[in-house]
Amino acid sequence: MNLFDILNPNFFSPLTGVNKHRYADIIGLIWDRCSQNPLYSTEKSTLLDEVESYFTGLEQIGEGNIPLDEEEISGEDKPEDTGSTTPRFWASHYLRRLKNTGWLEEKDGGYDDEARYAVNHRIIPIIQAFIDVISPKMVTYQGKLYKIYTLLSGIGTQANPYETVLKEVEEDMEDLNISLRQLASSIEEHMDQLTQGKTPVEILELFNAYEEKVVVGAYHRFKTSENLFYYRAELFEMLERCEDEYKERLELDYAQIMGVPVDEAGLQIRRLLYKLRDEIKEMGNIIRIIDESHVLYRSRAVQRAQFLLLSDGSIKSKISTILQYYAASMESKEEMLEYDEGLASQIFQIYIQGYFCPESLQKPVTRRKPTEIEDMEALEPLDEEVLKREQERLLKIAREALTEENVNQYANQLLQGHEAVEASSLTEGEDEQMIKLIGLYTYSQSRERTYDIEVKNRVIKKGRTRFTDFTIEKKR
Repeated sequence: MNLFDILNPNFFSPLTGVNKHRYADIIGLIWDRCSQNPLYSTEKSTLLDEVESYFTGLEQIGEGNIPLDEEEISGEDKPEDTGSTTPRFWASHYLRRLKNTGWLEEKDGGYDDEARYAVNHRIIPIIQAFIDVISPKMVTYQGKLYKIYTLLSGIGTQANPYETVLKEVEEDMEDLNISLRQLASSIEEHMDQLTQGKTPVEILELFNAYEEKVVVGAYHRFKTSENLFYYRAELFEMLERCEDEYKERLELDYAQIMGVPVDEAGLQIRRLLYKLRDEIKEMGNIIRIIDESHVLYRSRAVQRAQFLLLSDGSIKSKISTILQYYAASMESKEEMLEYDEGLASQIFQIYIQGYFCPESLQKPVTRRKPTEIEDMEALEPLDEEVLKREQERLLKIAREALTEENVNQYANQLLQGHEAVEASSLTEGEDEQMIKLIGLYTYSQSRERTYDIEVKNRVIKKGRTRFTDFTIEKKR
């Protein structure tokens, strides 16, 4: 589904014309007025008065002559002189356009009630995203992780473990990693903003407050907390318990909430647990990237301070003193063209372009002329036996590779003379057998497969390997 299958095709047009700043201001006014209402609505006259006050304020600061977009006003509503229109007209027009483009909805009032304007419920996440861009929320990373830890610790006491625990943990884990990624991607911009155009002294003073300005205090506590790695280890153990001890309760709760069979619920719960493990591992990777970024961008800031120290101050003052000496000693413009034999004549040395050192002024060595290519000595013939063995080895690797074609051939061999074969009956033998079972499960969703699998509600263990049993059948 496309975004504009839900939104009005002209939804963003108010924010792309010449009046985009005014429309953004009015959308903010509407949100301030409606966001606390249970239905995100307010009386039509109240909102009209509020927007009228906004345009009255524009008139008072000399911005009352408002330009028009080509599509903004058409037909008989288009005024001849936009400077002669009233704030009430502009308020009515802007609200009407926001309604026509899908930002607002007009609700009919009851018998004694006035008509109301309501924010379109479908666009509330978009407005919230705009607010987060303008005023980013301070994320308490350690608090997020502790909440996840607390929820999983109490999963055994919950009547609905999926709805009240596992689903909440999934959302909080995603939010935590999203916030950490935003921090990782914003460190360079923060450092540039804090050091661009600053003097060396100001840059060095910055590092006294670096942890407060760049690495927000919440992340600093999160990163330096002794409990961080304890939490991570405990979380992995709790997810293992969910897969063993609380497995049946989670499946039943998921099946009841989502309205699916218990077998499918078991598969979805396992996928969710795998996803949560990956999210915890990803959190560690993001933290490592953040630490590397801190080192990189702090080093760049120090290099910037060193460069400023070398290129500012004393060197500039010396050059300025020399130029002041010339200016004071000259009495006419003609003296600027005369050859200087004074005290400062030996200070400046003018070199040609490309000068790096005295050696760079030397003439380049004459290049050698190309010579004929010598004939290559004939190589000894390869040993036929060695060549044959290597070719057979490569062919064996190709035949045993875990490709879709090879997996289909393996499935056809298993099903010769059988309607179905259980994976648990194939675990005896070498490790190659387990690898082939993994291939059967991996390609079970492929369109080109020649077999189907049906996942069973039991776990098979072979040595240190554990997997969910499944039945291999001919493709229906």
